[in-house]
Amino acid sequence: MGQRAEPDWDDIFMQAALQPDAWLDALDTLAQHTGSSHGQLIGVGGAREIPFNIVTNFGGGLVEHFADSGWGAETHNFRVAASNQHVERGYYDPVLHEDHYDREIPRLISSDYVDWCEQIGIPFGCQTNLVIDDFGIVGLATLRNRKDGRTTASQRKTFASGARAARRAVRLQEKLEGEQAKLLAGAFDAISANAFILDARGQLLAHSTGAEEMLQAGAVRISGRSIDAAGAPFPLRDAVRALVADDGPGHVRTKIATPPGRPPLVIEGFRLPEREWSLGSLPHAILIANGPKRDRAGVAPFLSAIYRLSPAEADIAVRLFEGKSRARIAAERGVTAETLRGQIKQIHLKCDVDGEAALMRLLSPILG
Repeated sequence: MGQRAEPDWDDIFMQAALQPDAWLDALDTLAQHTGSSHGQLIGVGGAREIPFNIVTNFGGGLVEHFADSGWGAETHNFRVAASNQHVERGYYDPVLHEDHYDREIPRLISSDYVDWCEQIGIPFGCQTNLVIDDFGIVGLATLRNRKDGRTTASQRKTFASGARAARRAVRLQEKLEGEQAKLLAGAFDAISANAFILDARGQLLAHSTGAEEMLQAGAVRISGRSIDAAGAPFPLRDAVRALVADDGPGHVRTKIATPPGRPPLVIEGFRLPEREWSLGSLPHAILIANGPKRDRAGVAPFLSAIYRLSPAEADIAVRLFEGKSRARIAAERGVTAETLRGQIKQIHLKCDVDGEAALMRLLSPILG
């Protein structure tokens, strides 16, 4: 049987960078062309905002079991140990494989991860680092069972070709994710709202022009990429910490201390609808200082910026909050009841609420 022709890896992985839900297909293609059962893209490192572990053809719960078991340390994981050994010597992106794993396995303090890999059928494979930066490491790997066998030199050559394209794709996706924060800050500039855009760690990604003026005036201070201010019922740093906590509220509000004679400053935080996964640079939450409450002219773009509602959806959300009936809204907007029903369903989906009562609670801090 002739060897399978390699695909255009740049085309495959660049599509994944532009449409992140296509990463699974890209990884699966890499696995197929290297004779492997699984393809993997993984983010590790304490500083990376949103660690991720995407594995093709993996049973439900296996990735979660790996994370819960604490097998990410080099003392337990031969794949991590092999990578760290090379990074420490200044070799940041070689293709590592079974020969390297064989040298590290006897040095592990526990065989639990090795035994688990045998149990679920991933003892073999190869890997490389795509990105090593201030946030941690993004790695690419193929995982193989004993029927697949150890990787061959030819398979590792194919893997290396795919990895070069995947590395370019990851860097592009990180850049695109970073640009979203700047675009969002620009949207708030357009409606004259003072906004701070935060990542999943609560650190500052971008801010509007009005927010910059607040920083210059000292009302809010910044240290590194973290923002803080004295306030009640709690300081701004605690509001941010609550907002980005996994089990935290979707909305927080605190009053910032201002000098005598200065108007009060209220900052409200909103958690953005979650994406399935990210390389770590997507906006996660927004802080608004004295937002455009009751300013109906500015509310529609405000909602569009926060929840990515279309202009029509934002207008419908405002009308619902004002207590108008669905029949009246449909008449005022000149649409059928069925069309309106579909638009409201999209509003609930984008705002991550399960009904109109929850939507009203979500909009109350903005429009109340």
